Amino acid sequence: MSQGIPEDIIDEIRQRTDLVGLVGEYLKLERRGKNMVGLCPFHSEKTPSFSVSPDKQLYYCFGCGASGNAFSLIMQMENMTFPEAARTLAGRAGVTIPERKSSSAEDNIKEKIYKLNELAVLYYAHHLHKAEAGKKALEYLLKRGIKQETIELFKIGYAPPDWTGFFDYAHKKGAQPGLIVKGGLASPGREKGYYDRFRNRVIFPIFNMSGKVAGFGGRALEEGEKSGPKYLNSPETPVFNKGSMLYGLNLARDEIRRQKKAVVMEGYTDVITAFQAGLKNAVASLGTALTAEQGRLLRNQADTVVTAYDSDSAGEAATWRGLAVLQSTGCLVQVADLPADTDPDNYIREKGPENFKNLIDNARPLMEYRLEQLKRKFNLQSDKGRIDYTEELMPFLLAAVNQVEQDYYLKRAAEEMDINEDALRSELKKRRTSSSRYKETGQKELFEERQEIKIRLEEKIIISLMLQSKEIAELARTLLKLEYIDEPKIKKIIEEIWNLAAGETVFSAEKLLNRFEDQEITKIITEAVTEPSLQDLPPQIAKRNVEDSIKRLHKTWVNKKLRDLRKKREDCEARGLLEEANKLFLEEQELSIKKDNGPYRFRKGGEFNG
Repeated sequence: MSQGIPEDIIDEIRQRTDLVGLVGEYLKLERRGKNMVGLCPFHSEKTPSFSVSPDKQLYYCFGCGASGNAFSLIMQMENMTFPEAARTLAGRAGVTIPERKSSSAEDNIKEKIYKLNELAVLYYAHHLHKAEAGKKALEYLLKRGIKQETIELFKIGYAPPDWTGFFDYAHKKGAQPGLIVKGGLASPGREKGYYDRFRNRVIFPIFNMSGKVAGFGGRALEEGEKSGPKYLNSPETPVFNKGSMLYGLNLARDEIRRQKKAVVMEGYTDVITAFQAGLKNAVASLGTALTAEQGRLLRNQADTVVTAYDSDSAGEAATWRGLAVLQSTGCLVQVADLPADTDPDNYIREKGPENFKNLIDNARPLMEYRLEQLKRKFNLQSDKGRIDYTEELMPFLLAAVNQVEQDYYLKRAAEEMDINEDALRSELKKRRTSSSRYKETGQKELFEERQEIKIRLEEKIIISLMLQSKEIAELARTLLKLEYIDEPKIKKIIEEIWNLAAGETVFSAEKLLNRFEDQEITKIITEAVTEPSLQDLPPQIAKRNVEDSIKRLHKTWVNKKLRDLRKKREDCEARGLLEEANKLFLEEQELSIKKDNGPYRFRKGGEFNG
């Protein structure tokens, strides 16, 4: 799995990285016994099931099965390959990684796109501050009250109107045309050549959680059909997916955690103006309805999320679907009611930061705000109005923070429609039944993924205890035959543990994980070693557990062999092959004796007698 990075360097990175601190940068953790727990960043849940072991430096989610060590956490959270994750952690830990001779194509392309994006940041910044064409863009920003230091902090730039300005610049710097297109900064022409994606636009770099530039947003300086859309984002690339990112989160994360509250806006300038005014817990959803991935990002940083959307977005169906998704992730969602024809940027500049802060502090619960919106939208005196009202209400009731909130607003809605609340409760139950197994948040895929490999209890015990003791690993090597195990991936794990035990005095689950790229294998190992019932067992108890587990595996294996022999014997008898049937019967008898005696036996005192 090292992919060109020396094993000793990987070990040094691992030893210098504190997983608890690393996970704590992405989500809130609290102590529970020896471990730390929090809400899983990989699936939606309202009760913490994501556990981090400080001793083992491993994490495991008992809800969705996500698991691994510091390397796999970075890979999953930041969509990185292993070498990328290793370099990121090395940079944090002060470890130098020697130049690699080779790497994966995927790793290379991501690396190159990040470097290309950094080149683009410099190019756009130069044209904003140094080029004649950028004066208009700089004036636009300063006129909106954005200060020079804020422009530099957010690395705002300007894309000149030239059709091939950035493409030519990047190409001269050594970037290949295919890479510039793949990075989303240029497009192929209809006949020949290439043209820049961003032209005559103020450019807002979009950073991921690690602070790397993943993509860009551009605002047109001139409006009209020829200028294209007012706002234009990078297309999806190997490093950018707007549905899983939030603009400004890299800068707002610490303040969001301090306040335990995030404010979600729509536009780049909304966030920038708020940040400049001292409201540093604001992020933007990149012009899209909130997604489940964005909801989980927010929930992992904050207890409360306040939406401060432009007033003209309040009635949009996509906006409300996004808010229902956000609430379903477990956030307490509130809505700031901005006056008509305004947005956070304008409101802060015209009314001042304190008035905007009061607006945020007095935000109303999402359900309360939604009920008022629906009451104004539909005629509740008509059958159609009540049906439409119910249709739009249901997603919010289903996504309620808890049963108490759900019950409270269900009663209020029944009163508004002047109907029996039992009827509304019955409709809610019907909707819950159809949607409870798989939610919109991608739980279906997680559920299906977990069913692919089932680790038996005996296998879990053996893997877990072998990784806790070299002596037990050697004992298992003596007693266990790999043919007792059906699943090839579990066989691989056990063989690799034996290899580690043979070559090293001290070995660990975390070290074992670095030898595998397969996420299913990672999950099996972590599930085994984080099983609470197998922690801190006395040596004799641990040894007995392993011996008993191997006996049970042996018995299961023998029973399967006996069934196969019996089936073959009965087939021979039916075909009149009596001599062959008799041989198979004798094999059955011999195997039955082995089943009763077990795979090994012990003399008095526990000495092995194979």
